[in-house]
Amino acid sequence: MLRYFANGAIRWKETMRCNTRTNWEFYAVTKGHCAPVLRDDQEKPVLQEKTLWVFAPECSHAWIDDRRHKYHRLSRHFGSVPYPLDEIVRQNGGWLERKLSDADIARLAAIADEIEPHYLNPNQLSTLHFEGRLNDLALMLLAGNDSVEQPALPDLANFKVESALTWYAVNLPRRPSVKEVADAVHVSTSHLRRLFWQVRRTSPKTAFQRIRLDKAQELMSRTAFTLEDVARHCGYASSSHFCREFRAVHNFTPTYWRKKLIDRFTKPFPPGVVLTRHYSARPHERLMPA
Repeated sequence: MLRYFANGAIRWKETMRCNTRTNWEFYAVTKGHCAPVLRDDQEKPVLQEKTLWVFAPECSHAWIDDRRHKYHRLSRHFGSVPYPLDEIVRQNGGWLERKLSDADIARLAAIADEIEPHYLNPNQLSTLHFEGRLNDLALMLLAGNDSVEQPALPDLANFKVESALTWYAVNLPRRPSVKEVADAVHVSTSHLRRLFWQVRRTSPKTAFQRIRLDKAQELMSRTAFTLEDVARHCGYASSSHFCREFRAVHNFTPTYWRKKLIDRFTKPFPPGVVLTRHYSARPHERLMPA
């Protein structure tokens, strides 16, 4: 689900301090120059042009420019990203970048033109548009990135893992165990663990946890379910169990995440203020002049 969208020229009037976000951030500079910094005490990096970045929620960073000229940026925040982008980004330290061609920039502009109306006035089809364009962004980052290895996967191993994930997602409210999933796809528990490591470089438990949390974020963003309802639909024993797991992964509570999402639609922002800090983990830094 798309959580934030920005498209236009910007120049920072104040120094941005590094902070984490509550969502995945895709950020592209298409005209002019900017660069990310990963620490407040980091030396100023070389400013870049025609570049696309993605940052995992837990990767603290900020953006800088030359403080004199505007640059054009496209920024989108998503609640989650598809496999294998999530794994590759985290293995790379929480972020990834790729240089853009003129054709890539034209494609990014077309993506922005498609999703902006759905972001401003969502309807029943908006989620499909967001998911489709998110996959386009993931492919743009990975398919054209020479640093990303793309080994061939055995067809049967990949099929079994995808079948296991699909079966688990369908049966999510039942809280199936790893053994139940293994039985459903006709392999032993130990063999299923080997397949997950071979295909996804992770355990079934970790992959299933991400399915639960992604589903929980979806329900919290589009329904009025209580946390108990969300927990029940996502296979948690209780809301406290859900809150503990959510906080352990994201470093903030489901209530905090949901409140910031709701505020995005209900509280207007003053003129001349951008939403860049809206999802900051530091509440006093959410609004910045730009």
